[in-house]
Amino acid sequence: MLARRLSGWAVFDLDGTLVDTLGDIASALNRVLQKHDRESLPKEEVKDLVGKGPRILVERAWIRTGREAEAGRLGNFTREYLAEYLANPKGKSRPFPGVEDGLQRLILRGWKLGVCTNKDGVAARALIRELGWDRWIRVVVSGGETVRKPDARPLRWALDQLRAGRGRHLYVGDSGIDMETARNAGVEGVFLGYGYGRANGMEDRFFSSAVEMFSWMARSGPGVCV
Repeated sequence: MLARRLSGWAVFDLDGTLVDTLGDIASALNRVLQKHDRESLPKEEVKDLVGKGPRILVERAWIRTGREAEAGRLGNFTREYLAEYLANPKGKSRPFPGVEDGLQRLILRGWKLGVCTNKDGVAARALIRELGWDRWIRVVVSGGETVRKPDARPLRWALDQLRAGRGRHLYVGDSGIDMETARNAGVEGVFLGYGYGRANGMEDRFFSSAVEMFSWMARSGPGVCV
């Protein structure tokens, strides 16, 4: 009986996993804070605030710089932040070392790739398009368009849009929220330790560099079914 190669589907978080966006996030956030007479936050403090979407980012920033935003105004502040970010989504943002080559390598190995992020969907797609990755990453699911991680539904939706069938299903991220999302969806969770978050012990695999992780994915591959 001939061996039949199975497909593999890998969904990635975006900020802190594939792309170092912290500089652009901090710059856009600080412009909004300054506009409303708040102190700017250094990048390392902003790093502690990201991960649950733009509204939570802005809410946390307001608390960090004095007092929480009035509930009726938080939406406006969030829209201001998104407008500032979307004015130049790529800006200082750069892929982490080894990511671009790694994505190409996976495509050649037969992996199908998507993104599941709590980032604003318009901003996520603009960034992927500017990086030229939209030829590889055809599916982008944002928490703002569904529900936010660690709910399993956005990850499952991404896999559904990729038409994931029998084979390997991976979710790659840089936070405990990402690993909880993978666990909730029944998907293999892969943690990258160089990003913005911290592992929580729920990961199936841990890698300290993208080069190491992509090499492992290329070697292990989607698998072969006899």
